Amino acid sequence: MFEQVTDKEKAMIRKLNGNSCNWSIRAGWAVLFVLCVSAQAAVVRGAELIPLRAGPVSMVFDAENVFLRYLRVGPHEVLRGINAPIRNENWATIAPQVSNLQVVQEEDSFRVTFDVACVRDEIDFHWRGMITGSAEGEVIFSFDGEARATFRKNRIGFCVLHGPGAAGQPWTLESVDGRILEGAFPQLISAHQPAKNLRAITHRVADGIHARVAFEGDIFEMEDQRNWTDASFKTYCTPLEIPYPVELAKGARITQKITIQLQGEAAAVESATNEVVLTVGNMERPLPRLGLQLSSEVRDLSAQQLDRLKTLNMDHLYVDLALSAAGFVEQLRRASEQAGQLGTSLHVVLGPGETPDYEGLAAAVREISPPVHCWLIRGGDPQAYTAARKALTAVAGEAKIGVTRVTNFVELNRARPEDRSIEAVGFAINPQIHAFDDASMIETLPIHADAVLSARAFCGDRPLMIGPMTMAPQLLDGEDQPGGPPLGGPLPTWVDPRQTQAITAAWTLGSISYLAAAGADSATFFETVGWAGVMDADSVPQDRPQEFPSRAGEVYPVYDLLREFADFRGGTVREFRTSDSLKAVALGLRKGDRARILFANLSAEPQQITLRGLAGRADIQVLGGEVVTTAAELRVTLPGYGIGRIDR
Repeated sequence: MFEQVTDKEKAMIRKLNGNSCNWSIRAGWAVLFVLCVSAQAAVVRGAELIPLRAGPVSMVFDAENVFLRYLRVGPHEVLRGINAPIRNENWATIAPQVSNLQVVQEEDSFRVTFDVACVRDEIDFHWRGMITGSAEGEVIFSFDGEARATFRKNRIGFCVLHGPGAAGQPWTLESVDGRILEGAFPQLISAHQPAKNLRAITHRVADGIHARVAFEGDIFEMEDQRNWTDASFKTYCTPLEIPYPVELAKGARITQKITIQLQGEAAAVESATNEVVLTVGNMERPLPRLGLQLSSEVRDLSAQQLDRLKTLNMDHLYVDLALSAAGFVEQLRRASEQAGQLGTSLHVVLGPGETPDYEGLAAAVREISPPVHCWLIRGGDPQAYTAARKALTAVAGEAKIGVTRVTNFVELNRARPEDRSIEAVGFAINPQIHAFDDASMIETLPIHADAVLSARAFCGDRPLMIGPMTMAPQLLDGEDQPGGPPLGGPLPTWVDPRQTQAITAAWTLGSISYLAAAGADSATFFETVGWAGVMDADSVPQDRPQEFPSRAGEVYPVYDLLREFADFRGGTVREFRTSDSLKAVALGLRKGDRARILFANLSAEPQQITLRGLAGRADIQVLGGEVVTTAAELRVTLPGYGIGRIDR
């Protein structure tokens, strides 16, 4: 059976694209593009990438972010990237201002030079960068900087990123004292530094090809950045064992150099292909229970907001209660009322704080009878968990009592729950702890699966409750209030202007796909309403900064995406393999006799995507995109961060 495409939907698509659509359904599958680009201008935090080539090695230079990215030999990744952040005493990264950029690209070699100024508050640091590439594939990145004021810093200098595909691959380490150590990149996420005191790392790139990465100018060590869902193993300068912050005197100079050399016959490697292919896989798992957070900006939901949220058919509403603060009982009451209106359960997170009112919590639960599916105590303190469990045992009923970390997976990984009375385990995810550009945020998606699989290794079969999943850090763990404005900016820490844009919908689809494949039990995403929600408030607060690009009552693209899951609550997810995790993602949904495929372009530019392994035929042109059909293959051109839907 097909889901009928209404005249209203066709008209909407024509309006978005400005082109006519030719609908000709032959058999089995109907195609409808439900999400395109936002009608309002997007504020893209991407950057133009300058392609470079050094013999067999290709790469791109992101000059705006001073980031050498995606070093590859044919289709094989050598490094995910190299950058050189300046980080102050609070670990904030000072945005680089680039000038005097000069790029000379010969047929198989290049030279790039540029100046960088990192200036904010007391920080005033300038450096000269040079990147060269030879016909033999050697790439050298040098850093020569000077402090123009006295300030305190935690880190200055290179970070070298090995991509997540290195997990489990063998390495040879050269230490600063000359020792040679054989080993491998960790397969599961390493809680602590897997390598220290480094002078060089040699790793396998492909059969018969290795890359040696050498470090000069400081002592380097490695951390597994997948702890923060970054898609890399980061080798950084200045060991964390050395006390920080450190005062850097005016006039002090810092010089460093990274050298990458290939070993083996790299010239014989096949060329990379630009074709992006999504192929139906064999693995099918339950769709995680999907939910949203209680709004922090809107107290009561309007009739229109309730109608919209009911359409999503959510599993749960998530609320975080600060038990040491006044008003948490009223917040629980509000969450319970809204859960009743929406027909959902509650996931309740408890922040004990310094003086938790457990008696007040128990009394409120008896009075309100909230529809709680699970109670999760945050912060990682075993004594706090024990006290909360004692208070809840008599009133929890069948609800599970567990623990969660609402900052990042790293806190859970470094303080693993050992108490077997813990019935559920959770952790939060956001894509911009160390990097903030669009490309880096998209890179995090496959690591959602790595984090779930690593957690499963020490949590066993206890339910994994992932969330909140947000575009910006929530920063609640150990604190009863979110953090303040980041880097002195106008927006709160937990708000990102991309909330209103198509990239957030594409990122969310990727997240659900990877979480489902890894076996997550539930996933909580954004707030219901407001600038951290899936739609904006009916009346925008007067004091809201104008830097947030939204209109009163606006429905964000991520709402439209989540609506596509509504009919499949309690169903299953079929995996799709992607030929390039940085460019496209897909999943298949099934419940009863209904099936749906959702697939996304993960880049900002229009892109042709090939879907393979489909049953049936379709011959549909939509949004002016070319569609070529065979019995088991479909080619579709999606706009930047566009999402497609195939129904059966």
